Amino acid sequence: MRALFPFLAALSSIVFPATMIAEKPFSFKDTPGKLPKEVVPTDYSIRIVPNIDKSVSRTDSSRGELTFTGTETVKLNVRSPVHQLVLNALELEITEASLDGKALPKSAIKTDREKELLTLALPSELARGDHTLALSFSGKINQQGQGLFYMHYHEQGSGTKKIMLGTQFEATDARRFFPCWDEPVFRARFQLTAVVPENWLAVSNMPVESEKKIAGGKEVRFAPTPPMSSYLNVFAAGDLDLIESRSGPTQIRVIATKGKAKLGRYALEATAQILQYYNDYFGVAYPLPKLDQIALPGGFGGAMENWGGITYYESTLLFDPKNSSADTKQNIYEVLAHEMAHQWFGDLVTMAWWDNLWLNEGFASWMGTKCTAHFNPQWEVWLRRNLPRDPTRRVGIAKEQAMESDARSTTHAIQQPIATEAEANSAFDDITYKKGQSFLRMLESFLGEDVFRDGIRRYIAAHKYSNSTTADLWNALSEASKKPVGEIAAGWTEQPGFPLVRVKREAEGKVRLTQERFAVNFKNAPPLQWKIPLTYSLVGEAPATLLMTSKIGNLQNIPADRALKLNVNGAGNYRVEYDEPSWNLLLEALPKLGVEDRVDLLSDAWALVQPDRASVSLYFGLVEKLPPSTELAEREQIINVLDFINRLFVGSPEREKFQRYAQSLLRPTFETLGWEPKEGQPPTAGNLRADLINTLGDLNDPEIITGCRERFEKYLANPASLAPDLRPPVLAVVGRYADEKIWTKLHELGLKTTSIEEKQNYYNALAEAIDPKLVKKTLPIALTDELPTSRAIFLVAGVARDSGHPDIAWEFAKANMKALLAKSDAVGVNRFAPSLFTFFPDDLRADELKSYAKDNLPSASAPEVAKAVDEIQFRAEFKKRLATQLRAWVGDKGL
Repeated sequence: MRALFPFLAALSSIVFPATMIAEKPFSFKDTPGKLPKEVVPTDYSIRIVPNIDKSVSRTDSSRGELTFTGTETVKLNVRSPVHQLVLNALELEITEASLDGKALPKSAIKTDREKELLTLALPSELARGDHTLALSFSGKINQQGQGLFYMHYHEQGSGTKKIMLGTQFEATDARRFFPCWDEPVFRARFQLTAVVPENWLAVSNMPVESEKKIAGGKEVRFAPTPPMSSYLNVFAAGDLDLIESRSGPTQIRVIATKGKAKLGRYALEATAQILQYYNDYFGVAYPLPKLDQIALPGGFGGAMENWGGITYYESTLLFDPKNSSADTKQNIYEVLAHEMAHQWFGDLVTMAWWDNLWLNEGFASWMGTKCTAHFNPQWEVWLRRNLPRDPTRRVGIAKEQAMESDARSTTHAIQQPIATEAEANSAFDDITYKKGQSFLRMLESFLGEDVFRDGIRRYIAAHKYSNSTTADLWNALSEASKKPVGEIAAGWTEQPGFPLVRVKREAEGKVRLTQERFAVNFKNAPPLQWKIPLTYSLVGEAPATLLMTSKIGNLQNIPADRALKLNVNGAGNYRVEYDEPSWNLLLEALPKLGVEDRVDLLSDAWALVQPDRASVSLYFGLVEKLPPSTELAEREQIINVLDFINRLFVGSPEREKFQRYAQSLLRPTFETLGWEPKEGQPPTAGNLRADLINTLGDLNDPEIITGCRERFEKYLANPASLAPDLRPPVLAVVGRYADEKIWTKLHELGLKTTSIEEKQNYYNALAEAIDPKLVKKTLPIALTDELPTSRAIFLVAGVARDSGHPDIAWEFAKANMKALLAKSDAVGVNRFAPSLFTFFPDDLRADELKSYAKDNLPSASAPEVAKAVDEIQFRAEFKKRLATQLRAWVGDKGL
């Protein structure tokens, strides 16, 4: 465990500011950070020698720690005289140091683990000008996705256990691989050389410049990169295969462990399509000679936009046409589009400091979704129900995930102050990604697509191979649109929260609009105001826009008998509360509304129930008035709410009757779709069918449970009998109601397969088991190497969410916390323990978490503890209130 700090003091000192911060355009000297700016690196030449003992690679990782050695020379530009050099290093032993060819004594080398700094005291003042630093060092190869890490896996076909190396440096872990100026503003050229076994393939940001055989393997030297931030470096090596093609001047490759590269064909084709789209959209062609898409069998859970060498968790890149689901195919495209957008927004132009992380992540989320929607409109990606790989995170449409977080007292502005490495890692959340995405979509809708694109092109052209701030983006968009974008945007990015717009009809066709802050479980929330780019329409007519710049606004000439819809297509990042006459007119007009507007009404109605602005009857009254439909997005919104309520009422007497009511809402749609595809069904039918089976199974629908068990028995005899789209839900339902025999069979299947996607399906099914004895058999798997490290810790979270026994999951985690945290990456380490409490609707658990945190967690966990405490308290209050309202609503249904 890390050194402990006075935790409650840290927790009580958390302030989520509501004031806006005036930001200036990018300036190197004014950019925040720990490192002095008198010395600037321009070129690194790095040589790394991983110590891969083949006997270790064939055994369990616990038998020996893997290490590496390295040397580097760094060309420095000294801008003003200094007496010491200060850079970043973490978990590295510096064995030698020299400056301009003169060795520095050991006593001159000081490392500070807590501050993650390396200080080199100089014998005399270092003059302005160019100098060269040389260092020798050693470090460890981690099992978790931080710095250089290793992955054990079973080779496709042979089943042989092998090892692969990979890296993960964002936000602040390049310093674990080599000493460096590890802050985004210190752009430099990097040239990597690595020594690997002779039969291995090594990959980095740039193409191989030279390769030569040496004692014990081969030395691979890569071409130098363009100037870039340190966290964008990448190194991967192993017994790998690849497939390749070209898109214009760019070589495109998909790289995977031996036997799996052919499964990258879909990703290879999608990469070429996306690359052409972005080359045109950004107005600057992709500048590197190659783009590698690299599949990793473990180490970290998602994907990382390393320039020219993007890394992916294997199941987010490889698609098996015979065995992968349609959902997997869609997810691969979306992740590709997101990571490739970063090659411009994040890599070519990089945020100056982590307080502007949203410039990377919010933009890539918006751009990736826009690109995916352009080429795959049938997927309805703006309305897609997201299922995060971390089971403790919110589920739902991206905008809704962000708004649920943003309505709480524990939210933060999109642009937030970042002072430490831990704060940088904690910034990767729904506000940064999804509120950022939602705001950009709203802004594009307000400015117009062509004008917005022109502004983006200006921004890229002005800041390529450099850094930027949010102010730079607003300036470029203002120049293109001739509108004060910075003034409009400030309220959305520099202060937390979002508005609720209240609609009240008055006499003579006047509609009064009032804005206020929307808050959930947040008493006395500081009042805030926004400049809201409103869209509205009379149902059936073209939409209009209004920039609402004050607390009160008005619409004129709105007929009293016509339905008025605000937030057309749900593209705006605000809620709407209608008065009763307006709501009733919308209910009558439901058949005339498109799916985007129906989903928007459903989302707002459910949101109003949470802070007790409306009874649950408002939401379910709307659901029952919807015309019959198999629209994926509409049904998924309903599924999401029913699933939340069903989990909230685990162990409660109200649950059984609610489940019957929920079944009555979903069964008609499932009966229309059926178990098997039918001619004429939309492309999204397979996704909806899978969601309905999963949810109805959770709702204890006996016909669904029987149907899943029957199909599972046939699947055991003939795997081809079960369509890939149906495998995840059928396995989940079977696992949920499994006895020990079925649990053991699922476990055997999970151990046997070499497909990461299949393996995840089997272990997800194990996590579903509701039998406490089986829960206690599932949890210890997280301590083994059966699953990649990132998925192992999520197994515990999956049990907490799906089994109905978060108490058993927490007791297991508490007893094994050190071993579990050793598997977590930098982003997850401070939130793992607090996140397991989010499924408890019991105020006493909030007290338990605070007590545990005080004694066991570092101060860096305080924001995550605050979020978990808030969620527990919300669920406890909401459960009591909802129980009363549901009894009244469901009581008359004759169920």
